Amino acid sequence: MSKVLNISNRLEDKKRKQQLETHQEKMETLQRVVRCSSCHFKCAMCGYHLNTAESPPVQSFFPSKLYLCESCLAEYKEYMEIISGKEGSDIFWHNREWVELWSAWFDFQQAINKFKYSAEFEQLLEELDN
Repeated sequence: MSKVLNISNRLEDKKRKQQLETHQEKMETLQRVVRCSSCHFKCAMCGYHLNTAESPPVQSFFPSKLYLCESCLAEYKEYMEIISGKEGSDIFWHNREWVELWSAWFDFQQAINKFKYSAEFEQLLEELDN
């Protein structure tokens, strides 16, 4: 009995390899989205190219560091003050929709980070490296 091979593991490995081959372009795109979203060479909000020596990462509740340009950092600080209940600035575009924009951006960053640290994404990265 000890010489009987477990074929289910082999079938699962074969299925995973077929999926990798079939969906190679989708996986590479997904990998770029996840990796580029936390790039320290560009602003995480607007995409402006940064000199990282001048732009320290923003401390936030995300496991990954977020880098923001000077303008977006000022907006981020205003947003944080507004959602913490402090009186907001008198800048006319800091309206309800502006708060929703920043909230949606935070939700997006959170979703990317959750996926980035999922077991399946880790497995995907291992498969792509092989």
